[in-house]
Amino acid sequence: MSEKDSNLKRKIVVVQGKDIYEYRAVYQKFERAKYISHLDLYRAVQRTIQRAGLPVWFTEGYNPHIYLTFPMPIFLGCEGVQETFDFRTTIDMEPDEIMERLNAAFPEGIRISAIAAPVYKATEIAKARYTVQVSSEGKTGEELKAGWEAFLQSPQILAEKRTKKGPKMVDLKPLLFSSEAEAAGEVLTLTLETACGIAENLSPVLLIDTFAAGAGIEADYRLIRRDGLYLASGEVFR
Repeated sequence: MSEKDSNLKRKIVVVQGKDIYEYRAVYQKFERAKYISHLDLYRAVQRTIQRAGLPVWFTEGYNPHIYLTFPMPIFLGCEGVQETFDFRTTIDMEPDEIMERLNAAFPEGIRISAIAAPVYKATEIAKARYTVQVSSEGKTGEELKAGWEAFLQSPQILAEKRTKKGPKMVDLKPLLFSSEAEAAGEVLTLTLETACGIAENLSPVLLIDTFAAGAGIEADYRLIRRDGLYLASGEVFR
């Protein structure tokens, strides 16, 4: 067992001479909860931690607040299967007890599936896997699939992407690592692996909207779900 795997239960962080216990919660965000913005989700998790009565650690300074970080926030309208947030407690607690107390306090559509000590840093996230279901009026799934496969044959996939310095034309193709397409009825189901991290990030919505614009159609999203976050090696982020 590696050094990282030996400490999956909890991790001690020393803050001003005190032992603080750090945890990473793996949660699911689905149904109506997918329409909660990241800021509202942040507030909801804070309130849930307080309702659960956890001995949570607050940051130091003039404006103490619950230590709470989201390694890679999920965007509005996207369901999540293995999303994460990190928090700290002042008392050593069993992960199963924390999970039970949080799930009893969370609103509908948000559920914890696992709690352990953080293993990897957020900066190590390099890619994400998505499942997207899309349709378009007047098109069958097979027609959409054929158009999608032709779209991917282009040497470049140029799109305007918003950056900190303003709009910029970028080539999306190097940011799409893999794509699988299946058609059923009028629906096209895509399994996409895209760049996702501090340095590079590709939204599946931007990619599919670019495809739709080039094909002269309007994309009707049936499902957008992030199935997992991964390191460059392909290992699951945990």
